[in-house]
Formats: sequence, C-alpha cells, structure tokens
Amino acid sequence: MKILFIVQGEGRGHLTQALALQTMLRKAGHELVGVLAGKVSNREIPAVFAQRLPSPIHRFSSPGFSIGKEQRAIHSLDTLIENVGRIPAFRRSLQRIHQTLEDAQPDLALAFYEPMAGVYQALYRPDVPFVAVGHQYMFDHPIYDFAPGRTVDRSAMRLFTRLTSFRATWKLALSLYPAKDLPGARLSVIPPLLREEALSLPATVSDDRFFLIYLLNRGYAEQVIAWNAKHPAQRLECFWDNPDADEVVQHSDTLRFNQLHDTRFLELMSQCAGLVCTAGFESVSEALFLGKPILAVPVEGHYEQLCNAYEVEKLGCGVRSERFDMNLLTQFVARYDPAQNNFRAWALEAEARALPVIEAVGARRLPPTSG
Repeated sequence: MKILFIVQGEGRGHLTQALALQTMLRKAGHELVGVLAGKVSNREIPAVFAQRLPSPIHRFSSPGFSIGKEQRAIHSLDTLIENVGRIPAFRRSLQRIHQTLEDAQPDLALAFYEPMAGVYQALYRPDVPFVAVGHQYMFDHPIYDFAPGRTVDRSAMRLFTRLTSFRATWKLALSLYPAKDLPGARLSVIPPLLREEALSLPATVSDDRFFLIYLLNRGYAEQVIAWNAKHPAQRLECFWDNPDADEVVQHSDTLRFNQLHDTRFLELMSQCAGLVCTAGFESVSEALFLGKPILAVPVEGHYEQLCNAYEVEKLGCGVRSERFDMNLLTQFVARYDPAQNNFRAWALEAEARALPVIEAVGARRLPPTSG
C-alpha cells in the first residue's frame, strides 16, 4: 500500500508514534508516500524526527495551545482567541492537505491526532480511507477511568478528540493496558507504538542513580533548578525544547539541560533510576517498558496529561504531583518493584495488533477484532 501520514506536530509523542509505525509498515512492504505535520505557532519539529522519516515533512498551520509568558501553563481563553485569529491559515491548511492527497494518491491515510485531518474529512469527504491513531481514543472506551472532577475539561477534551477522528474509517486507540476492541465504534485497542530503539534497549541503573527529566514546556525549568539547589547531591539529566539555549547547558555539577535528542534520551532512560516528566503518553510508555518508576507532573491546564498521571498511579508505576518535587520519586523508588509491571509483554504485541487493522482498512475490508 501507499500510505500518507498526517501528524500533529506539537510535542514529541505523535511524531514518535509515526516513526514507530513507519518502521512496522516498511518491514511489511508498504510505502510512505508523504508526511504532513501540523505546525503550531510556538513550536518547531525537532530536526531529529525530520531526519528519521524517509519522506519530506510538509508543514501546515494547525490549532494549538497557547502557553503564557511563563512558558509553563496552558491558557484556555488565549488559546481560543489565537486560534480564531488563525482561521485564514487553517483554510490554507485544508487546501494543502487536499493537494497533497491528490498528488500522492495514497491507498490509506493515517492521522495521528491531528484536528485538521478531521476538519478535512468533514469538508472534503475524500474517498481515501482514514485511520485515526492516538491514545486519546481510549476516552470513548467504557473501561477508561478519567481523572476525577473537571467535567467541563473532560467534555471539551472528548469533543476535540472526536473532531480529530471525524468520519475516520477506523480508530486505533493506544492503551497502557489490554482492553477489548469495539467494532461497533470502529475502534481497535492496541499497545503504545514504541520505536525499535526503545524495544532493543536493556534496562539498567547507573551507579550514581540519576533521575531523567523531560519538560514539554521550558518554563518548568525554574522548579527543577530550585530543587537542584536544595539537593545538589542528586544528579539530574534534563531534556527540554528551548530554541534559545545551547545544545547542552551545564547549570550545576549535577544538573544538565539538553536539547531534545531521540537516541540520547532513550539511552539515558534505560540507565536512569526514575523518570520525571510532564505526563506525556509517549514518555510514560517508554518508561513503563524499561521498568522505570515515574514522577508525572501534568502541564497546568492540560486535562489529557492529568488523566495520564492518574493512569500512572492506577497502574502502580509511579506518583503524580503538581510540582517537580523529586523527593516524591525518591520515596517511591524505595518501594517500587519493577517485577509487578506487566507492561512489557503487552507492548511487544503492538505490531501484531496494529498491522492487520491497517492493512484491512487499506484494502477496504472489515478489520479483525479481539475481545
């Protein structure tokens, strides 16, 4: 099959999933004929992802969150105002998507939680089958437990998620645990899509038992720096997306900030004593696969990440917090038993579960389901 990717470009999670799935598709003999990636005004795609995909990445404007001057929290009203002002750019995005599909003539399009893919489906109604890929589609599964409270945020997130998959032929819901497929809802549950580099890494712990930190928004660096000042003996390796900083910033003897780098981040994750992250699904999945305890700190105002943090606690693989307080992780590590983590076996089923669904939809057949 000839396959086109339409990827949400905010953060590293959806891009990482696209890389992992592209490897699986290539091994099965399918061809990636194009990559469209949403561009949010305040974010750029890290070069490492562009270099790894065999097809050039074509950018288009896409809705995104507004991050305040503090570069930390999501501001709902500012998000609405900014995205309304970008409507003319979104119209051009739809034209760009349509022209790319016309030129590439794919047998199938895979949309990684990109809202413009849903809008395009609604307005253009292409004949090409679409498969929507994302862990957020578990929101429509009866087994999913949402973070308590925040009913308005929950409704808004579910509405946005349904927009991303509007008129999709099928949905692939990435899940941290097995759950039955829902053929009536055109939904298959599969494990997270982890890259080959993550799947092949051995899980060890370095002698100095350092903590690895991933910051989606660089404004949280202040909290990390403050904690390091009080606990200078604990080594911290931090990765961030900060275009204003050098490739490596050695803040202190035990705190280093690194620009995003896919293989280096994974290597350090395999060696760390625990992961501290802003509750992104992909980072959590990689840490679970490598048996690493997690401190999950949801981005302020980011309901989806709040749900991810609650899932980490529910699975007994980490703790959640509103701040980057690594004392909580130190306490959790002392009582954490990686042997209780059954995630690894589930994650290794991803290729066997995803490919039959994708190939069936591309061939315009009903996908196989599992109960």
